[in-house]
Formats: sequence, C-alpha cells, structure tokens
Amino acid sequence: MIDTTTSREVDAVVIGAGTAGVHAAKALAEIGLRVVVLERRAEAQGGGAHWCNAVLAKHFDLAGLPIPEAPEVRARGGASLLFSPSGAYCTRVDENPMWECDMRLLGKRLREGAEANGAEVVYGVDRLDFRFEGERPVAVCFRAGGAFHRLGARLFVDASGMKGVLRSQIPSLRRACPPVAPEDVCAAHQMIFRVRDVDGAKRYLEAHGARPGDAINELGIEGGYSIRVVRMEHGLEEVSVLTGSIPHGGHKTGRQILRDFVSRTSWVGEPVFGGGAAIPLRRIYDRLTAPGVALVGDAACQVMPGHGSGIGFGLIAGRVLADAVKGAADPGDPEVLFRYQSRYLRRHGAVFAGYDAVRKMSVRLGTEGIEKLFAAGLFSTSLAAPSLHQELGTLAPAEALVHARALAEDPELAWVVAPALAVMGAAPLVYRAYPRELDPAALRAWRLAAGALLAKQAEVKLAA
Repeated sequence: MIDTTTSREVDAVVIGAGTAGVHAAKALAEIGLRVVVLERRAEAQGGGAHWCNAVLAKHFDLAGLPIPEAPEVRARGGASLLFSPSGAYCTRVDENPMWECDMRLLGKRLREGAEANGAEVVYGVDRLDFRFEGERPVAVCFRAGGAFHRLGARLFVDASGMKGVLRSQIPSLRRACPPVAPEDVCAAHQMIFRVRDVDGAKRYLEAHGARPGDAINELGIEGGYSIRVVRMEHGLEEVSVLTGSIPHGGHKTGRQILRDFVSRTSWVGEPVFGGGAAIPLRRIYDRLTAPGVALVGDAACQVMPGHGSGIGFGLIAGRVLADAVKGAADPGDPEVLFRYQSRYLRRHGAVFAGYDAVRKMSVRLGTEGIEKLFAAGLFSTSLAAPSLHQELGTLAPAEALVHARALAEDPELAWVVAPALAVMGAAPLVYRAYPRELDPAALRAWRLAAGALLAKQAEVKLAA
C-alpha cells in the first residue's frame, strides 16, 4: 500500500486490478519497472470478476504464467455439446479445450504475483485526475485512504474495462477507439449452484446425451447471439450455469436467462457464488497505444467475439507489452509502445476480426436462422472446434464442397453466411500486413485496406 507521501515518481501506473491489469503489472515489474496499480474497489473485494470464466491452457503459456491447478480450475476436459435452439440438432466436440477457472482465485494469484515482484496495489481509489503534456499523460492525482496522492509516470496502462477511463480522455484514442455500441455488448452472467436433487441432475444429463464433465451449450435461445452453458463435475454436488445475450435487440439479458432456467429447474439448489458483466464484442481496436499509454483487456476490446472470452487474451497482452518495453529508456515512447501494438495485432488480430464477422452473422440469422444452420449441417464439428480453441479453422476440400452445396440450396441462408466466411478467410492476410514500425502513413493505408476487406456483411436478416 502506498504511504502518506503526496507525490512520487514511478515507471508505470496501471488503472484497474482485474486479471489483465494485475498481470500487466506483474510482467512490467518482472522487467524491473516500478509499478503501481490503482483499483477502485476495496482490498477485501479485490479487482476484476468474481465468477468463473473459460480460459485456454495455451493462453497461460503465452502469457508466461504457470498452468492453473485445482481449486483455481474447477472443470477441465469432457466434451462440448452444442445444441440448436430447438434442441433437435447437436454438434459434438469431444475434446473441450476450455478450462473453467475461478476468477476470484486467479485474480488473487495474479495480485500476489505482482506484489511479490515489487508492484504495489492501491485499493479504494477514486477521483482520478490525469495531468497531460499535450496528449501524453504524465501524472495522475487521486484519493485513497482518506488522502490525496499524485503519481508521475512514463507509462500508463489502461486496464479499466470497456469504458476506458484513460483511453476516453485522449483525443487520438477517442477517434481510433470509439465507445462500444450497444449492439456490440453482451450481457453475461455465471453462477455456481448447489445440486439439490442428484437424480434430477442425472436425468438432465441423460436427456442431453451428456456425462459429468461435459459442457451442455444451448445456442440461439434468445436471439442469434445467445447461449446457456450447463456443466457439472463427476460428484454432481455443484452445477455451473453460464448465460449470455445481446439485449440491445429487445432480448433477455444473461441474468434473466439464468433466472428463467433456475426457476423451472427443480434440481438446482441455492447459489454458491457468481456474478455478471457487460462484455465488448466488437473487433479489437486498430490502435492499442498512444504516447505514454497502452490499452489491455476490455479497454482494448481484447475479447474473442465468437463467444465473449477475453481473460486469456487480456493476460497475453501484459506479457507482449512487457516484452516490447523491456530495456527501453522510456517505456512510454510511442515507437516503443508501437512494438506492443504491432506484435499483438499481427499475432492475434485475425481471430478477433474473423469471429466478429461470425458474431454479426449469428445476430442477423436470429434464432430461426441458427436452427436452419444446424439443420443444413453447416454448424459442423470442423467449424465449431476451432472457435473453442479460439483459432481460425479451415475445412477439408470435401467438407467445403458439402457446405457449398448446402448454401447453394438455400440462397437466403447463403446471403448471410457467405460474407462472414469471406471475412474469416481475409482476416489472416489483413493482419499479417499490419505495419511493424510506427509509420502514420502506413497505418492509415492499412486501416483503409482493412476497412475494405473486412467490410460489414450485408445487412440482411432471415425471414421468420
């Protein structure tokens, strides 16, 4: 905890103690920077999510973190069963790569790791007031512990979430990183419940052809982009229920979907823990930095839009940022920070762009269209599995031909699906061309090309 000193200089200030923020702090402290994290919540509450999220083991590796173990990991392995809205069709992915992690414990591990490497975390912060030289922030004044403090720094990391507390105050970032539109926001909720009736839970699994450890995913239940995921481990003592939707179109929120499920499911008992959040789904921003500023996590829209997973990609950002600024005399120098921006977008940008197209496609299809997608055999394991691995997949020639024929038989479906597939194909080429060095003219040219190749799909919905 910072002492009563009213003014001091450090190397980096991180805004937000969620998983992306504290891991960025840890990574920066590991390379020798003096780092302070500012968190609005009280220390007893910690920062970030207090529920469970799906994270890939490979993302921990890419972030330079040890693979989590139980009890931090609550569920791993099993199959992922993806059902159409009516339940009439099911696509099965036998090896589910997504581990269900307790964010309370992951956040605690990351905060302890940051502090062990010399980073400081200040809780109960409010009244943030940034001081600028031109557009570059050079200090922040804030209140904590009943006193006012000032921190000067050469690097500020905005990990404050979707609203981007610092991002929104910098004119160049406001232009390049507009606020997330309501139609691009997912309202998600996740809860762990006791199982009241084990026999009832077994009947639920049997009705879905599932076993303990499997994830039962019901898609399109409240608009095209919506889901309910139910997962129980072998003891059948507790059940995890995750729900999400885009309520902008008049649909129920994730919280409402979850409440409806619990109210009509007699074997689900009392809640153990959980919570919810608004998740940005738009394509990752084209700019992640400005002089003296780097964006990580939701502030950068580092969320896989296909199903709203952002924890892993936010963790990776902290490692890429630290590697980019390591050894620099000024970690906030624009050319130094551009290395983070370029490396991250060249490596991961195509996934965000490709699955943003899929997400928009699902919204336009709606519940009826998602059912048609399953019925036509287009929601195949070959296409579903890469989304769980958070990678762009490809179809073997024979299967691609089958899919092409199915689309040819339903031009209305093809009108919505084909443009999304085209974007997925173009995205890797687009992001491999992202500039390696800070060159404003090259970046403008790239953005124009990206806008053309990743153009919005036809604004068409299937007829009911």
